[in-house]
Amino acid sequence: MNILIPDSWLREYLITNAKPKNIAEAVTLCGPTVDNLEKVNNDYIYHIEVTTNRVDAMSVYGIAREAAAILPQFGYKAKLKDLKPRTIRHKKPLDIKITNNPKLSQRILAIKLENVKLSPSPSWLQERLKKVGQRPLINAIDITNYVMWEIGHPMHAFDYDRITNKKIVVREAKKGETLITLDHKKVTLVGGEVVFDNGKGEIIDLPGIMGTANTVVSKNTKNILLWVEDIKATKIRHASMSHNLRSQAAILNEKHVDSELGLPAILKGVELFQKVAQAKIGSRLFNTYPVKPKAKTISVQKDFIDERLGVDISKSKMSKYLNSLGFKVGWNGNTLKAKIPTFRLHDIDINEDIVEEIARIYGYYKLPSKLMGTAIPEKPTDQPFDLENKSKLSLASLGGVEIYTLSLVPKDYVGKSSLRLKNPLGKDSEYLRGSLTQSLVQAANDNGSTKDPFHLFEMANVYLPRKGKLPEERMMLAGIFSDYEYREAKGIVESLLAQLNVSYKIAIKDKVGYQPNRRIEFTSNNKDFGQLGILEDNNYIYYEFDVNKLMALYNQVSTFKAIPKYPPQIEDITVKLPTRTKVQTVIDTMCQTDKTISLVELTKIYKDAFTFRVWYQHPTKTLTDKEVDIIRTKVIKVLEKKFGGITKA
Repeated sequence: MNILIPDSWLREYLITNAKPKNIAEAVTLCGPTVDNLEKVNNDYIYHIEVTTNRVDAMSVYGIAREAAAILPQFGYKAKLKDLKPRTIRHKKPLDIKITNNPKLSQRILAIKLENVKLSPSPSWLQERLKKVGQRPLINAIDITNYVMWEIGHPMHAFDYDRITNKKIVVREAKKGETLITLDHKKVTLVGGEVVFDNGKGEIIDLPGIMGTANTVVSKNTKNILLWVEDIKATKIRHASMSHNLRSQAAILNEKHVDSELGLPAILKGVELFQKVAQAKIGSRLFNTYPVKPKAKTISVQKDFIDERLGVDISKSKMSKYLNSLGFKVGWNGNTLKAKIPTFRLHDIDINEDIVEEIARIYGYYKLPSKLMGTAIPEKPTDQPFDLENKSKLSLASLGGVEIYTLSLVPKDYVGKSSLRLKNPLGKDSEYLRGSLTQSLVQAANDNGSTKDPFHLFEMANVYLPRKGKLPEERMMLAGIFSDYEYREAKGIVESLLAQLNVSYKIAIKDKVGYQPNRRIEFTSNNKDFGQLGILEDNNYIYYEFDVNKLMALYNQVSTFKAIPKYPPQIEDITVKLPTRTKVQTVIDTMCQTDKTISLVELTKIYKDAFTFRVWYQHPTKTLTDKEVDIIRTKVIKVLEKKFGGITKA
């Protein structure tokens, strides 16, 4: 995930003498990657890539915490300012009855804010939101977004007076229920999503993802219910992806946002509402926390750490590194016991995770580069990738151009049983393709203005439906020829198989979608593994191979064949053949006529005349002209008798 962090905002939580460039370099070496440092007026913007498992670092405060741990390793002073939530004391309880389901929401915080003055946010707040890529709206909404980007926990503002029944029930949605989101989109629920209703069955929020139109803050809002919840992450992911509602809140919540951040988040929100919207606190803070994070401690032997790092780091330094990241560390002899902070509970699981944290703060760049003491073993050949690489290189050397097409295709590309996405991005990407044919045909059509013949190929998965199971992903190698002669295209495909050392036979078999008698199957041991033919609708020549079947036939090493000691006699024989004579059968017949014929190739075609180049070669001597004459006469007689050919040598 990519985030933007302004330097001015970062320094509200990070006290350091390091300049922006120093911060960017240090953090990149030991933490999230700063892809770019952009100067905007008198400020700097850090463009940061955070891996998806590090939701704790997807905020201003999270990056400040990382920087405070990393910068001292580069000689800079750095200190993290704590989140110090203020205490709220109010006599009046919240007069909304909240019925929670602990299996769905592990924490809920809520507070009433009265006499809110809605208006555009002050310029400083708007500028900060713009710098992180968030569009400012009005102050009440901007505050919730501001807190989310600063602390890393989403929150929501309801129009308090529009919750007329003064009840909120946390429950799972029923299939077929509907809601209207705050951006006025109607959503029909599939069932199982977490929703809030008003006690009468009317849904008033899709929590953790997006609010609904019936409780959204409007220009008439006077009182606000400020709300923070922690919905089960898998439920957030399910609802967000099912309905293609990808808000920033959903992106964070589906990654297990730290529940402990809920309190500082809502208190920061209250502070900003008082400052920016002149709000008055109208109730006590409601705080139900039925499912608290379970503490987790990982024990690691020092020898285990040293062995994997290749360096001996002292116990005190290991403790210092981990403590700076929020871990609580103790030693029992040579056993390190690290208590995992709540914001890393879903990220740190095994001993190697502890090693990684120590290594990155110590500095990967400082780890020794040392060759092993024993001989370096030969690199084993990875056959699947070897086949893929060799196939692609072979086809490219034969004039092919590799392309990549989308695995999601429109309805007219697939059959009745193909799999459809529940939430496609558009009509042209509704289905998982079961064949590469239509994708390659479309690619050929897109290049139809090309004057010269061309050959496109692709190696990619197709998705074959299986009842009650996920689809079978089958790797296919396929290609398409435009304006090629059939024999030339067939020769290219056969050259590919020759370079893969695949033995095969050819059988003519008709199939729907191909021109009659213009499709062949490649078989081995009476089992087909590929096909080539002329498509019925457009005259393109199309071929495809099942890669798994091809793999079973593929030989990485060619069979050794000794170089003949004696040179061949080479000559051309031209034969006039009747229409529809199979040229391959003619070649096979010529080779079988005499064992001294080592090779026969078709070189030219003119109308019904076919010119074959013949190699005459004896293993123990050089053939004389007279001996070649005898063999040639024998071949001509066989061709005339078997095929009715008129032969001219």
